[in-house]
Amino acid sequence: METTEAVEEEQEIKDPKAAEEILASFPQKKRHLIPILDKIQQSYRYLPPNIMELVMQYLRISRAQLYGVISFYPQFRIVEPGKYILKLCYGTACFVKGAPIIADKIKEVYHIGAGETDAKKLFTLQLASCLGNCGAAPMAIIGDDTHGSIDPEVTQSLLGSYEDKE
Repeated sequence: METTEAVEEEQEIKDPKAAEEILASFPQKKRHLIPILDKIQQSYRYLPPNIMELVMQYLRISRAQLYGVISFYPQFRIVEPGKYILKLCYGTACFVKGAPIIADKIKEVYHIGAGETDAKKLFTLQLASCLGNCGAAPMAIIGDDTHGSIDPEVTQSLLGSYEDKE
């Protein structure tokens, strides 16, 4: 995991207005930290460093307390993800039917591995334990769209269609 300082240097300052509204909707109690973080991530797609400063001030908690919670829960992101989250199933059926080969092709074309975002900030690759549709193995979810029975070429074509939208 990157250090907080390195992350802060790389990322732009986000407008705090939405975060201020979220914070105002919660009592200033530490027990509301997780719901606050969840709402902020829904609004910004990740937890921007300047917004985390506001959370620390609002709840009167230390940086260690805040990032201890953030690092414990895998759903929280401190690095801005790509526009599309690409969830590639690595469950048994998908794995056996070629998910690692698809991941290799994504790495070759987009230069990203699990948890990484491409240079254009279009795709962030996540490997999922199971996406619950073994009959369509291997499968992936790109943004809100589910795609089954994919292979490396189909995946490259699908990702290309998302690039074309931009």
